[in-house]
Amino acid sequence: MKSKYLKKLLTSMFALPFSAAAGMPVFYKSNACKAPKLKFKDDGKFRILHITDIHEVDPEMDDDPDKTVAITCSLETVNVIKESIERAKPDLVVFGGDNLSGYWQEFTYDYVEKTIDKITKPLRDKNIPFAIVFGNHDSEIQKFFREFQMLCYMRYDNFIGTFNAEEMHGCGNQNIVINGSKSNKPAFNIWLMDSNDYPHDETGKRVSGYDHLHKDQLDWYERTAEKLKEENGGEPLPSILFQHIPVTQEYDALIKVDATTEGAVKRGDDYYIINKDYLISGDMKETPCVPANKDRTQFDLWKKHGDVIAAFFGHDHVNNFIFDVEGIKLIQTFGAGYHTYGTNHGSRLIVLDENNPKEFETEDIVIERITDVNLD
Repeated sequence: MKSKYLKKLLTSMFALPFSAAAGMPVFYKSNACKAPKLKFKDDGKFRILHITDIHEVDPEMDDDPDKTVAITCSLETVNVIKESIERAKPDLVVFGGDNLSGYWQEFTYDYVEKTIDKITKPLRDKNIPFAIVFGNHDSEIQKFFREFQMLCYMRYDNFIGTFNAEEMHGCGNQNIVINGSKSNKPAFNIWLMDSNDYPHDETGKRVSGYDHLHKDQLDWYERTAEKLKEENGGEPLPSILFQHIPVTQEYDALIKVDATTEGAVKRGDDYYIINKDYLISGDMKETPCVPANKDRTQFDLWKKHGDVIAAFFGHDHVNNFIFDVEGIKLIQTFGAGYHTYGTNHGSRLIVLDENNPKEFETEDIVIERITDVNLD
């Protein structure tokens, strides 16, 4: 349950004065013993709600004396979470990263805790199990490490999560099994991976673009996938995966075209459209923001181990497509939050079937605005 940065976090926090003025958080015990166990329902179904790019901030942090827009954005965002739950009736909720807009300079420990309390309250009120992955913006202000946020989430009895399954890059890397409806034997698996934030050069300087999973994370995935396979009688345990930043193979489903092509979307100096041979449903309003180094290893390992049937991503707020690339579904869920860009706001329902574990149903959930305040 270690993170490469946990020791640094704890050292920096204990260096602060222990006073309310310092904004020190309360340390909470891990809920590992209390965390709910997942199980298929009697009808063989299991419902998962993917809510990503919440990007919540506290309106009090807004410098504008008239906080109407900031308050309304928060109101609309929390309503998306509430209404998504009402419509999906999930057995599990997964927050898909950029749960906070961690680039706000006004963030304090108190604001982080308060914001996490706000976005999790609809789940806690109904005692719905939930888990998270982190996005590139969650800990952009480095004193609010992912590990501190994980401590906040771990307060709640309905949260399923840990710093890491073992020491590696990122925070929250773990897998969760869903037991069969009539047994305590794992029937399905969920991977939760931290796709990190931004790459850095050998001197530690941040470089442009987005990061990817590091070798120690992929090594852990391989070991765990093989262990699950062995425990499953030598067959790969069917799995889905959640992480924030999509894999490079989404571009395998795109065609590079001329700028004058109808529906072309720009990325850098290039333009793309979807190759209809790969498209199952949805559309693309921005080209996928994949790792800067175009690393392809993670997807190739899914193919090697044969367990991952689908991967769900956030990050690209306005995309909601489903691609089939080499038999693996690559799925984007559009953003939930109103504090950032995006037109449609909502979530995605995923329905697993114990009796047909290599297939699943999924659909967008679009939540309409409840206010008439101009948020543009």
